[in-house]
Amino acid sequence: MENSLIMIPSLEPDHKLLALVEKIRLHNQHLPILVVDDGSGSAYQSVFSALEQQFGCQVLTHPKNLGKGAAIKTALTEVLINQPAVEFMVTIDSDGQHEYTDMMACLTKAQAHPDSIILGTRSFGKEVPLRSKFGNILTRNILRLATGLAIEDSQTGLRVFPRKFMRDLLTISGERFEYETRMLIEAQKRGWPILSQPIATIYIEENASSHFRVLADSVAIYSVFLKYLFSSVVSFFVDVIAYALLIHFLSVIDLSSIVIASLGARLISAIVNYYINRELVFGQRTKNSMLQYFLLVIVQILLSSFLVYLIYLILPIGDSVLLKIGVDCLLFFFSYHVQKNVIFKE
Repeated sequence: MENSLIMIPSLEPDHKLLALVEKIRLHNQHLPILVVDDGSGSAYQSVFSALEQQFGCQVLTHPKNLGKGAAIKTALTEVLINQPAVEFMVTIDSDGQHEYTDMMACLTKAQAHPDSIILGTRSFGKEVPLRSKFGNILTRNILRLATGLAIEDSQTGLRVFPRKFMRDLLTISGERFEYETRMLIEAQKRGWPILSQPIATIYIEENASSHFRVLADSVAIYSVFLKYLFSSVVSFFVDVIAYALLIHFLSVIDLSSIVIASLGARLISAIVNYYINRELVFGQRTKNSMLQYFLLVIVQILLSSFLVYLIYLILPIGDSVLLKIGVDCLLFFFSYHVQKNVIFKE
């Protein structure tokens, strides 16, 4: 493992960071350890001084708190510029959640698969704190629905990056916890293999020392999907209101009237939705995006109309508006996936 480096991002650490580094040094005296002090302030300098003097760690300091993503980028820059012998950087959390044996297992897997990103993946049983379990399950399922990326533990802090990806990792947007999620999405786009290594699930003091800001960091992590949800909700109400008005004037509910009402309503809402998605959600003016978008709209209209009519024949509940709401909710995720990965692809 002479070509590897341990990176630990740290904000306002306590005794757990010193205990973690001491445990590593009991097993390995030579593996370099890089700690990034993410703006902890003068009150914590004794901890970082102890890391340097007692355990031979290298400490880099941010003058103010910039976020975990920024700390990882600082370490990547240091490795690329000043650590030419390092081929693999493993990140671990500073609160002792990761065992030395698990870290080494991830590094061993990285050595065997040098063209891959390695994730130390936990299982989420009853012993996991509720907020941690909820956040991981939510992010995992949103990633799967939005991008098709199936990862068991998308929020793990135990990761191994090969040197060949480091320059590209520096270009990924995000400075805080959202960086770790965007990194996975970017890896999928670039075709980088992502491999999992099972690790122990450890939460100390119900994960009380975590600096994850539940509201602000969750919004940052899910920002694109939340903006898309907002856009879709606005367009959804425009579409349903227009459909209800049109179907009211058409009076008779049959396939032709449903198609006509759907076409008129969708045309209005599609124009609204296209401009919101292009300017606010994805921020991409890709070539032929309007043409592609309206082809998608046509496919959705046909699917929606056919499914509404089919369900109406099977379950004639007397209100096709409610049927349309249910069908379009199912088509919501299909549309998001096509827009993000085809129409407005970066």
